[in-house]
Amino acid sequence: MFQLLLAGVLWGTIGIFVKTLTSLGADGALISFLRMFSALLIALAFAVMKHGRNVILHDKRTIFFCFLLGLVSNGIFNIFYSYSISANGMGIACVLMYTAPVFTAAASALIFHEKFSALKISALALNIIGCVLTVTGGNLSAESLNVTGLLAGLGTGFCYGMAAVIGRLAGEKTDSLIVCTYSYFSASIFLMVFMRPDISVAFGAPEIFGVGFLYGLIPTALAYIVYYNSLKIIKDTGKVPVIASIEPVTAVLIGMTVYGEELGTANFAGVIVVLGSILIMARAK
Repeated sequence: MFQLLLAGVLWGTIGIFVKTLTSLGADGALISFLRMFSALLIALAFAVMKHGRNVILHDKRTIFFCFLLGLVSNGIFNIFYSYSISANGMGIACVLMYTAPVFTAAASALIFHEKFSALKISALALNIIGCVLTVTGGNLSAESLNVTGLLAGLGTGFCYGMAAVIGRLAGEKTDSLIVCTYSYFSASIFLMVFMRPDISVAFGAPEIFGVGFLYGLIPTALAYIVYYNSLKIIKDTGKVPVIASIEPVTAVLIGMTVYGEELGTANFAGVIVVLGSILIMARAK
């Protein structure tokens, strides 16, 4: 459980890197690509140091799930999330992304035959409510919601939720470093082809490379390594996204302490509800 919480805390720092890269002139496509490509180089370096030539996978099933993981939970996820934000704004996009626990629980029940208990259902419901309050403060107003954007937002939640399911399938017999390396490789190729980042922008502001590297290291490579390690320990996959939902709590606290963002009563209530849902899910059987 500690590793999952740590992954969520590391993901919660994403806003720092995105804000910094945006201020340096990078757009969403370049930021997404730098994140994946930097993480690929980092994970590959550590994987080679640890495993040497054994970093090359031969099992076709494992290769398939590693590539699928990168494609769905990093590549397609970024495209859905970018479109969801542009269509309906950050608040709605974040709320739709945090439908992920529902998709994870449903897929885990179908694939791993995990059971639903009253506590698990309660924790799922509270987690979604808590994430909504934490991110939006209860303000979901929008002049006109874009239907395609809503579908893209639900697609974001699905892709995010599948990280736990596909990650468990990919990492059953494989070290987390190798899983990360292959998934980042497929995600980098996908983002390069479909988002076409303008890398020349980074050459005009070299600081982008440094911040991009840290973005690939802290809330990406390190976060996903401990996340995939935790999947080998926590056998109840449906619990994973709820416990990892410490991420929006961390993000909100960073916004308050680092950027001086004002938080209302509803935001703080959301933080309490999210923490409560994590405790309930940890006890659920």
